[in-house]
Order: sequence, then C-alpha cells, then structure tokens
Amino acid sequence: MADDAARSVRASNRPRPLARHPLEIRRDPLKGRGVFACAPIPARTVIEGAPVVIVPEEQRPLIDETILHDYYFQWDDGPEGEGRGVVAFGLISFCNHSHRPNARVRRNPARDTLDLVAVSEIAAGEEITIDYQCTLWFDPQE
Repeated sequence: MADDAARSVRASNRPRPLARHPLEIRRDPLKGRGVFACAPIPARTVIEGAPVVIVPEEQRPLIDETILHDYYFQWDDGPEGEGRGVVAFGLISFCNHSHRPNARVRRNPARDTLDLVAVSEIAAGEEITIDYQCTLWFDPQE
C-alpha cells in the first residue's frame, strides 16, 4: 500500500509536456520569422496574453538603439514614440505586419499583458498578422 502511494507521488512529480501549442514560429521567405496557427482560431479569441515589462519613456531612446527596437510596443496613448513602451514576452513579438491583419494587439494594464486577439477566423496554417499602427521602418510584404 505504501509502495503504491510512493509510486503515485513520484509519477505526479514528473514533468509532463504541455498540450500541443496552437501557435508556432515559421520562416516566411519574404518576411522572415512569423507566427502561424496550428489549428483553426475563431474570431474574437484571445490567442495569447503576453506578459510585459514596461519601459519608462526616458529609456525608450536606449531601446531604439538596440535590436529590441523592432520588437517592442507603444504602451501609452498619445503620439507615436512618446510615453512608455513595453517589451512583450510571448509570441506576439514575432507577429508580422499587415495592412489587412487577422489579429490585433490589445493593451491589458490590469494584467500587465499585451493580448493578441483574432479579429477574423484564422485557419490552421495561416500566418497571424497585426497592424503595427506606426511609421514602418521597412517595406511591408503582403
């Protein structure tokens, strides 16, 4: 009886793989890395809630001089480049830009997350794109 209980405890402490993640990173020949759906995603679904680190306004010029410039987001309302920024720790940072996006980024200050929300149904295998809503520093590929 004690052996069964000990085995049960050991089994419950073993690491288990997560269920298959609904997203994956793939390479697009024109845009580089991007986020793709592994399964259909219904419209209005919160695809991801990415935790963020808030970057104070006075530190944004420092971020602009690094590779993170291409991956951080505006946190505060107001003119582009003013106010605080955020670095998101999730796949949302790898979503490519589109003028016809199938998802949007929603700031969630109550949870300190950036939520990736489907604005239309996204098919399995389809790239998840967002509108960067800023002056682009590259020529967009649709």
